[in-house]
Amino acid sequence: MKKVVAFDLDGTLTESKTDIDSEMVSLLARLQKIKKVAVIGGATLKQFQKQFVDYLDCFENLFLLPTSGASFFKYENSSWQPIYQLFLTDEEKRQVFDAFEKTFKDLNYHNPEKTYGEIIEDRGTEIAFSTLGQQAPLEARKALKPDEDRRPEIIASLRSYLPNFKITLTGINTIDITRMGIDKGFAIEQIAKVLEVTIPEIIFIGDAIFADRNDFEIVRTGVDFVRVSGPADTKRFIQSLLVIP
Repeated sequence: MKKVVAFDLDGTLTESKTDIDSEMVSLLARLQKIKKVAVIGGATLKQFQKQFVDYLDCFENLFLLPTSGASFFKYENSSWQPIYQLFLTDEEKRQVFDAFEKTFKDLNYHNPEKTYGEIIEDRGTEIAFSTLGQQAPLEARKALKPDEDRRPEIIASLRSYLPNFKITLTGINTIDITRMGIDKGFAIEQIAKVLEVTIPEIIFIGDAIFADRNDFEIVRTGVDFVRVSGPADTKRFIQSLLVIP
């Protein structure tokens, strides 16, 4: 019997950077009555709120770990309070932005002609690169051709300049950068510590539990996990938990 159900956000509870639907809202509300629920994602707390938290009216057993576990929030005194926030220093941020500049020059990389919002976003505890920009609509991101995805070579170059940072392929068109050791595996470990449970009492649900993808980092912790194909699959899993006597 698991005490904590931890979810990835994009591609698991919702489609990438899209709002949660009413059926998932209902399922999460019911799940919170019998389990503690944690959500881990690469986005900021603000994006978490826009994408799914603002649709909920029950937070008693809900815990949020934005920016890949570099921050951890609980609901207390009518607002989301940080348990911790591991902010990057100004010097660390400078190193990351300089590395991007060098990488783009090395690879002769140019941003697409049509972009949406910031290409490189400073999230405080994480820096994120998005091929089409942070506000790109889902349709535009899904239209990207796999053979045109240059993120793997961008990551390879960035790693040569940033040996002390964790650089991960995420979502449809994103790269997330945190301090070395800060990833979803770290997030699972912090959930266990803060909620005073053991790793075997946690289960993780995600759509990208594959090598070189950000969900895969949970595997090293030994946590049980369920790989899903999308929100519809996640709903079926939650429903299976709700019918357990």
